[in-house]
Amino acid sequence: MSHIRAFAEINGSLDNGTDYHVEGLWAEAEIPDWYTTPSYPPFPLTDTSIMEVAPDHPGRHAFCEDYGANPGDLYYDACQGGENWYFNGRPFGNSGPGRTLSRQSSTLRLAASANGDFKAFGGRDAHFDMGLTYSRTSGNYNLPGVYIERLFLGFRGFGGPDCGVSVVADPTSLAGMRLGPLNGKVAGQGNCHYYNPFGNAIEFTDQYGSAFENSPNPDYRSGLENNPELREWLANQEVDLQSTADMLVAEATLTGTWTENVWLNASYATGYQFRKLSATGDPNDPGDVTINPCPVPGDKGCSEEDKFGPYAFTNVHRPYSEDQTVHRFFGEIPLGMGERIDVQLAANYEFHDVASSFDPKFGWRVQLSQSPTHSLFMRGSVQTTFRTPSLDDVNESPLTTLEWINETGAYQAVDRFGSKDLKPEQAFTYNAGLALVTEAGFEATFDYWSYDFSDVIGSMPHGAITSLYASEDQSVRDAVKRFIVCPDGIGTGTCVASALERVRVDIVNWPGVKTSGIDVHLGTRMPAGTGQFAASLDGTYTLSYETKALTHGNLVLQEAADAAGYLNFGNPIATSLPRLKGRVSAGYHWKTYSLVSYLNYISSYEDRGSMGSDNATIRNLFGTIDSFVTWDVSFLWNVSRGVNIAFSGMNLLGTRPPLVNFEQAYDGFTHDPKERRLKLGLTYHFGSL
Repeated sequence: MSHIRAFAEINGSLDNGTDYHVEGLWAEAEIPDWYTTPSYPPFPLTDTSIMEVAPDHPGRHAFCEDYGANPGDLYYDACQGGENWYFNGRPFGNSGPGRTLSRQSSTLRLAASANGDFKAFGGRDAHFDMGLTYSRTSGNYNLPGVYIERLFLGFRGFGGPDCGVSVVADPTSLAGMRLGPLNGKVAGQGNCHYYNPFGNAIEFTDQYGSAFENSPNPDYRSGLENNPELREWLANQEVDLQSTADMLVAEATLTGTWTENVWLNASYATGYQFRKLSATGDPNDPGDVTINPCPVPGDKGCSEEDKFGPYAFTNVHRPYSEDQTVHRFFGEIPLGMGERIDVQLAANYEFHDVASSFDPKFGWRVQLSQSPTHSLFMRGSVQTTFRTPSLDDVNESPLTTLEWINETGAYQAVDRFGSKDLKPEQAFTYNAGLALVTEAGFEATFDYWSYDFSDVIGSMPHGAITSLYASEDQSVRDAVKRFIVCPDGIGTGTCVASALERVRVDIVNWPGVKTSGIDVHLGTRMPAGTGQFAASLDGTYTLSYETKALTHGNLVLQEAADAAGYLNFGNPIATSLPRLKGRVSAGYHWKTYSLVSYLNYISSYEDRGSMGSDNATIRNLFGTIDSFVTWDVSFLWNVSRGVNIAFSGMNLLGTRPPLVNFEQAYDGFTHDPKERRLKLGLTYHFGSL
């Protein structure tokens, strides 16, 4: 991976005293050789009429010679029959090689601001601050793909780039297509090749640790291997989505003072902000559902349930272009009410394209005790907040991801559809705490916080939907069948849960989430020798994270639960939530040097899915996710004015993340999988010498 960044800024003052700041940032990242899967499993998993293996298929013939030629052989009866077989697997698996793709991303950010003082409101001093920022981020998201029509041809002996036989869309066929004119071509002869799915096509595997990585496969037969031209023709397709997001922000604030006396000090801040966000998605032609919606490339006449594109598994995209405009007005009045009480009144008004909200805030600070040696005070705030659906949330073109489906025992496509009818999220929040600061360099804070969210935006839980679809209660199946894609279409409900092909869920407003917790900070700083010693402890403890039940009609899709202290795998609105996270630091600073050590701690938490398993080994191994401790050290040296050197060691204990019962085997939301690392940095500030 290569990563290039460039940054520059200019600061200065005008003759009238106005200060200005201009900066620019450009960054580009590239993964030139992203090594990915050789191919994906078939889609659908159970309806594989595309991959038909006829009795005269050379790979099948050799297989039957080895395993079905004589009475008593395991496959004798199947080999003696004349029925077609159907392959149910990925075209290229551990025989490899993995596909190599390239991904790029770039970011451009330009910003300018100006601030200054002037006389306003009866000659009182006032200060203005104005800013303008523009940013653009672009990048591509690509996946390898295999054309369904090419698999259809390859299994029938007409595969290869120079065979010359094509397919014709045929809605009366289970495969949705049939062979076009042969024009004298013969299956498996000349430039027309069979794709061979049997093990006798593979001499060595390409997967680390697999059975025939270093020793030849005894079933291999020379002449039955899939030649490189056929492999390239089958697996060289790519679905590539180029996405771009632009944001323009303009804002202006005005601050000043109204009154100053013993009993009331009143100042003010007011401002306006304009935000415009635009997002586009432009797929390449092979991956554009408006160009290639059906299994046969270029065909647009297939039924709606078959409009998943021309690939055996990889999803295609719909071009999109969305934008959102936000106007925001805000104001703040801090009031000093005597010597012990400070109050802050604030309000924020936003209106978007589809919604608006007025959100007030009240903050307070009460001095409990004060002397030349210490200050003890209480503080707190109460406010409401507001968040509109993002552009992704309202995008009615599906976002498709691969998710594990328990009922099929496989990773399958889950389509998430946004909605323009989503309500904004709203929240009521408050906090209260104590703070102590001493002349000796000791400080301590203790804060309680609470957030009560309503209309939380998140996707429906696909795992709960497939579980309900597997119910023996027909009324339950009927209630959720519209989210299930069966071989004969969307929402038919004709297939059993183990045969479902795809899941389609909506982005919805969940009823709500209520969470609370405690933050603690302890710190000290004192002279020591020729320098200064500093130490601190910071921690946050989540008391609760209660998610309200999500219902669909009379069905409960997700039970109400407290997510604090759990992995929460499969919960769309709660990530993993260990109750306690903390950091202890100690540092010594002298002359132009600093040496700082950090000890980071994450508490253990539970995996409800593993704890509920009938398998005792799974319960014992994965039920409780262990605590995680890492140690970091940094040495900083201010060599001269403008030149700084930093040498850091991260996770010096080499701690591996705790084992977790899903694909990556660790929790990427909580634990860093990287072990011991060293980093050397050099910075230079121009104009400092």
